[in-house]
Amino acid sequence: MGSLIAAMDAKQLASSIAQFSAKFCNELDKNKSVVSSPLSAEILLALLTLGTTEPAHDELLTALGIPDDASIRSGFSVVSDRLKSIKGVTLNVANKVYVMEGAYDLHSELKQDAIKVFDAGFEKVNFEESAAAASLINKWVEDKTNNRIKDLISEDDLNRYTRLVLVNAIYFKGTWSKKFDPMHTMDKPFHVNATTTIQVPMMYKEDNFRYGESEALNAQLLEMSYVGGEASMLIVLPREVEGLDGVLKKLAGGFDLLGEVERKMFSTKVQVTIPKFKIETEIDLNTLLVKLGIKSIFNSKGPSGLTKVLNCDEPLYVSKAVQKAFIEVNEEGAEAAAATELLY
Repeated sequence: MGSLIAAMDAKQLASSIAQFSAKFCNELDKNKSVVSSPLSAEILLALLTLGTTEPAHDELLTALGIPDDASIRSGFSVVSDRLKSIKGVTLNVANKVYVMEGAYDLHSELKQDAIKVFDAGFEKVNFEESAAAASLINKWVEDKTNNRIKDLISEDDLNRYTRLVLVNAIYFKGTWSKKFDPMHTMDKPFHVNATTTIQVPMMYKEDNFRYGESEALNAQLLEMSYVGGEASMLIVLPREVEGLDGVLKKLAGGFDLLGEVERKMFSTKVQVTIPKFKIETEIDLNTLLVKLGIKSIFNSKGPSGLTKVLNCDEPLYVSKAVQKAFIEVNEEGAEAAAATELLY
């Protein structure tokens, strides 16, 4: 019975993560190529939720699409174990809590959750020595992302009033089960929008892939698996050049993409032409999260709701939230990394 409940929690959480990811992506800049990891942000927000009171607590749960704290504890434990067990690819997820040296520490209950549910590491830091503290944090991020994410935090972000920095880092590398032949890669037109077309390197392969067509999204669906068969890339290609906005709005509105994939996709011979690309992005999460309804945690002049985060009554609020992300897709496979920081 316990394993059945855990499995149900994991499936429900997968749906919530997909929904949050869609809402997150719908708020990104649609006028340029962007890479992000909603999961990296969601992990830190889920941890933070366990240390908040109202109204921040309700804002976070609503935005994350998770009913209560118990669901965070059970769901994220299962997801963490599942991510660690995926075979054939490199997939690392790491969390770190940096606390101001001295008497400061995480609230006892939150510290227990951080260790038990999120497998977080802890380190005491003197944030007043801002250059050394920033270097320490950035080195950890580089180590966890195979040097793909650099300079996540600036020494200007830290000072003697900084109490806490939460960091998540995710790294992925996978090799295609069916690699592309570099001999077939050539420059072809890519439609940026209805009026702009640029030449980019396009990879080509004809083979059997899982493919489907979604009338509801007015898009084509393609799944390309990695070696090991347990991880894959899902590509959603709008049929219209400027159809991405419509797809994202539909997904953000609650459309069940995972269900659509199960219903519509099947193995068939497909001619695949996709860009070979590399993208790096930095995202200001303060602005984005407020658009998702997460506002109180940034309140510097009133109740922030962060009353169960530290082991003291000192007022606390999130002064900065940033994510850096990277992805490279080529004939061999894909490599991606992201790091998110919440600074208090």
